Amino acid sequence: MPAAPERFHLLFVCTANICRSPIAAELTRLRIRAAGGSDGSRLTVSSAGTLGCDGVAMDPRADALLRSLGGRTAGFSARAVTAAVVATADLVLTAERRHLEAVVACRPASHSRVFTILEFARLVDRLDAGRLSGACVVSRAVSLVREAARMRGMSPPGAIGADDIPDPYRRSDGEYRACVTAIDRALERPLRYVLSESA
Repeated sequence: MPAAPERFHLLFVCTANICRSPIAAELTRLRIRAAGGSDGSRLTVSSAGTLGCDGVAMDPRADALLRSLGGRTAGFSARAVTAAVVATADLVLTAERRHLEAVVACRPASHSRVFTILEFARLVDRLDAGRLSGACVVSRAVSLVREAARMRGMSPPGAIGADDIPDPYRRSDGEYRACVTAIDRALERPLRYVLSESA
């Protein structure tokens, strides 16, 4: 078996890269920091948007909500997803199915490592944890992506819209909180597998 790469890059994608994808990225960083240990520094987390405009600030309410949870949002700058950006990612998780389709369209070779956030969570819930392996976060992350891709062929797709996280942009505070909760719950088990040898 080939040696695990030195780093693992997780890329989140939504529409404008000002709300859902930066929320997902910072929630992931919060879990990495909470897990502690130097191993987590080998995980790179970033975000982009299918219609992102480079340099745009994060949505103010998303920013405030993340900061209330301990997130570090200073210096955030939106960017557009490109084939070059996708090429650097070991796993791409999107807010909606249409974002997944846009990512795969810009780099078809990425298909096996692109999922919606909710699809990935569903596949991870169904896989046999005994098939996961790895002595470090990078090798465990690589193993998780491989097994989720394998499960994709054996699991029925979700109903139309079932794998989409609704966009809270310019909606109620409750919808922003619901978005954060949905993303955080979906990421909980995958990140636990990656960050803990005993998961």
